[in-house]
Formats: sequence, structure tokens, C-alpha cells
Amino acid sequence: MRRQSADPDPLVSSNTRSATPTAVAERTAAASAGPAGEAGSHHAAAWSKARLSAAVAATRSGRMPVAREQPLLDEIEFFGAVGTRRDVRSGAALVRRGTTVGEVHLVERGALAVVGNHSGRNPILAFALRRELCSAVPVLLHEATPWDAIAVVDSSVITVAADAFTAAVLERWVDRWTTRTLTWLADIGTRMADLDHPDPRAQVAALLLRNRGTHSLELCRRTIADLLDLDDVTTRNILTDLASLGAIRHTGGCIAVARPEILRRIITAGVRP
Repeated sequence: MRRQSADPDPLVSSNTRSATPTAVAERTAAASAGPAGEAGSHHAAAWSKARLSAAVAATRSGRMPVAREQPLLDEIEFFGAVGTRRDVRSGAALVRRGTTVGEVHLVERGALAVVGNHSGRNPILAFALRRELCSAVPVLLHEATPWDAIAVVDSSVITVAADAFTAAVLERWVDRWTTRTLTWLADIGTRMADLDHPDPRAQVAALLLRNRGTHSLELCRRTIADLLDLDDVTTRNILTDLASLGAIRHTGGCIAVARPEILRRIITAGVRP
């Protein structure tokens, strides 16, 4: 969660819970259905740039982008030549959990969130941003997707049919996509490991350990609520609890990790140290 301004943004909902993946999906499903991947006239509450930036930084743990997130020039040219361009509104689902994926998406503008399912919540496992792919690995593995992919801001994508994409990989890019598939599986495995604890305190602790430094308390709180799909009260109570334990400190509207060993203990044991 990189440092961002704490200034209010007109795009941020006053109800934090209303911007969580679960609420977005529910509003999308309730809206009148439009073309595939769109939400008709419905437009879910948008994320501010600050919240999106903080959430992406948290899920990527400050690491450099790996190969799977940045298609090479020949792949981008392939998508542009054979794909179909379309706009999707914030809150629209391009991929549905449990379905066989029939297409791969290259993000041209905006952001898609990969949304999981854990104990009745829908935490965000990863993001696909500009010039990044969504659904490629499930397509190559010929497996039903274990998550939803939802646009968290108004976005544009280039979509390629699964059979065309698979054929291109087999004919041109087998070696690079073998590496990318393994990297993707390892990345998603790490995200799921953060959610293995039934105690949300352990999940919050894992996120905080990923991102050192000082951050806006309000932005950090809202980012945690969005990523883990926690309600506002639960998120505030967890941060207050961690502060009382000395694991984090609040100073001048900012938050920082003070004693990482306490956070590690919470993750390991899943109980109060």
C-alpha cells in the first residue's frame, strides 16, 4: 500500500462496504443484463485512483511485474489483429467462477480484479491492468475458473476466443507460456495462503507484512476492506486491536508496522499472541 494522499475523492463511496467485490457483484447481477460482459445501464460505484493504486501495490507485494503480467509485442499485435475491442463498465463481470473460460482478455484501459471466495467473503486475489492479460492460464489449463473477474473501474479490453489463443500458444509461444503458467499458479497460491486462516486478523496481518513504510490510515483501512471484503466495522476493530498489541502504530493520520514479529505470530498461530 504505497503512500497516497488522504484527500477525499468524489469517486469514493461514503459506504466502504458498498465498494467491496461482493456488493459490486450483487449490484451487477441485479442490473438489467446487456451484452456479454456488460451491465446494461447499471454503473457500480467507481474506485478512486488512490485506492486502486494502493490495492494493486498490496496484492503485488512491491515486487517487479513478472513475465505473465506483460505480454510481449508479438502477443499484443496478435490480440489486436484477431481480437474484438469492447468497453466494460465498472462492476461488470467478464469471467464467472466455475465456468469454462471461453476467451482471454487483454486490458487496454482500466483494471479488472480477480475475485476469490473464502468463508462467505469475496477477497481480491490479483489485478489485471493495462497491457496485462486476464483468463489466459485457465484457458491453457482447460479448467473452469476458480474466481470471478470484475471491472473495478470503467475499462476497455481486447477479447480473443479461447481456441484461437490456445492455438497461437501451441504454435508460437509454448516455452514462454509454460514459465508464465507456473509463475501464475505460484502467485495465486501465495494469495490463497494469505486467506487460509479463518481469523480475519491473520489475513490483515499478512497484508500489512507485505507492505512496509508509512501510509495514510484512511486509505490503508479502505484498501484492506476492499481486498479482503471485510465490512468497515470489522476492519476498524482489527486495526485497533493490532495497534493495542503494539504491532502497528497510528501517528498523525498515518499507519506503519511497528513490530512485524507480532504480525508473524498472529499469522502463524491465528490466535492472540
